[in-house]
Amino acid sequence: MTYKKNIMNHPSKFTPVIISSFVMVFLSLFPVINLINVLCCAGIIIGGASGTWYYARQLERAGGYIQNKDGIMIGLLAGIISAIIYVIFSTTIIMLSKQNPVEMVYKLSEQYGFNFPPESEKVLRTVNDEYSRNGFSTVMIGVELFSRIVSHCIFGPIGGLLVASMYNKRRNKIQ
Repeated sequence: MTYKKNIMNHPSKFTPVIISSFVMVFLSLFPVINLINVLCCAGIIIGGASGTWYYARQLERAGGYIQNKDGIMIGLLAGIISAIIYVIFSTTIIMLSKQNPVEMVYKLSEQYGFNFPPESEKVLRTVNDEYSRNGFSTVMIGVELFSRIVSHCIFGPIGGLLVASMYNKRRNKIQ
């Protein structure tokens, strides 16, 4: 009977996932702040940890305790959502600024004397034409979305798992 009561009192994971997603996007999107992600995607780990911490606190108030799978799930869902939101924001920023990132790549490669292989040159020309024509590149959106989903879905759950493990370790010491 007590087990059923604890299940019914579990708070929703919706708010913790939104908190984690917001932290991940905030720490990834803004210049200077986003440098934290240079340290093994620390901003994404912090994002996964923040929502999991919030959820663990809510569970404690409800008389329950967090499980590792809760932290992993919060980090995973937040990773997917934050990757999508990040790509939408970054694409919008590129479109509004009317910058073509491929042109910057060409300028830097010329400056340092780097030549692209013919296969890479063909892809860069295609992406460059898309930016010039549309203000964005579907190829780059796809590549960035894929890489963000992979990285956020690896490091977000790590942050969630770290917090869940710390709460469980603390709970085990108290008992």
